[in-house]
Amino acid sequence: MIAYISPLVPKKTGIALYSHHLIRALQPVLADKNIALDVFDDGVLETNAHQSDYVAQELLPLLFEKSRREKYQQFIYHLGNNPSFHLSILRLLRQQPGIVVLHDTVLYFLIAGEGLGGLWKALDNQDIDVTLDCIDHILANCPDGNILRYSSPEKHPFLQNILAHASSVVVHSKMAKSLVFDAGYKGAIVQVPLIDYQQATTFDAQFIENKAVLNLLNQKSSNHLFIIGLFGFAGKTKRSRSIFQAISELDDSIKSRLRLMIVGNDLYQNDISALGLSDLVMNTGYVSDGDYDQCMALCDLVINLRFPSMGETSAVQIQAMSAKKATIVSDYGWFSELPSSAVYKIPVDNTEVTALKAAIITLIDNSEYRLSIAHGAKQHINQYHSVDTVAEQWLDILLT
Repeated sequence: MIAYISPLVPKKTGIALYSHHLIRALQPVLADKNIALDVFDDGVLETNAHQSDYVAQELLPLLFEKSRREKYQQFIYHLGNNPSFHLSILRLLRQQPGIVVLHDTVLYFLIAGEGLGGLWKALDNQDIDVTLDCIDHILANCPDGNILRYSSPEKHPFLQNILAHASSVVVHSKMAKSLVFDAGYKGAIVQVPLIDYQQATTFDAQFIENKAVLNLLNQKSSNHLFIIGLFGFAGKTKRSRSIFQAISELDDSIKSRLRLMIVGNDLYQNDISALGLSDLVMNTGYVSDGDYDQCMALCDLVINLRFPSMGETSAVQIQAMSAKKATIVSDYGWFSELPSSAVYKIPVDNTEVTALKAAIITLIDNSEYRLSIAHGAKQHINQYHSVDTVAEQWLDILLT
């Protein structure tokens, strides 16, 4: 029996959504081998109301009691950088080693979730002679002394603190695999792509619940608007200011037929207002899963920039490519590994805004090129990220 341990939907984290799709793919192929996959999370009452798509009859609370763990031969832990979703999973991993699926390779915030004492212990475990100096530097660069707001988390990835408990490690990118190796990990490191979320490629008005999205659809149809989408959680690594700056510098003739749809939390209003973009931007806030899929299908172009990277891969990127959308991405981290036939890459240096503006203009004006990027994206997903392909790779890991 296998214990699968991860944040799960409806938790608002990309890892929960990833696990939702991966569990659906794994349970049938494991069942064919007479292997049971039980699913565990922290706080499962709400989660159980959303688990009808799983083969499992029930999602179970974390296995902190040793007696509950004895019947399981393997443990799979999904770890990311958000302590709200992963701290309890990390604590269980320390009790029961297992396969660690690393969704980020900078885990500063996860460790910082244990407080200043947790940071001190993590630094001390790395045999750093200057632990006190590191703590002083961290505190000096944390607004209001809040260690969860540290401005340079990449300086302290704390990978070793997790790898010490990993029987093997699964990553999603060449970059992450290299970083785990460089961190001194001696066990098996296996790269498995993110799974295809099988997004709809065309929109359907009858499935849209959000009135603002429905209104945008009507405008698109009647005024031939070009829709650019931004998806997911706001954060400085998403380069939102560069995106807004580039759009603000476009010619009025382009802006008049353009709308920017922001799907997710609404933390951009000050920048949008300051650049005079209020009439071009529609922020949906959080939407239902169905509306999210329809929003993705509605877009002509998705912008998905990341810098600096926390070593993550992007569920939004997989969704956009699965939906057969042209995307503009940062030429950095995992995004650099994507083929140029499937994405439009821009640099992360001081030419970022200029390059982004040129990319937007090119993809608006050259529909043939835009559609070729979209076609390449879908081909890439079908070849490397299909449900069957990913399930088979996982089956190899679990049966080895």
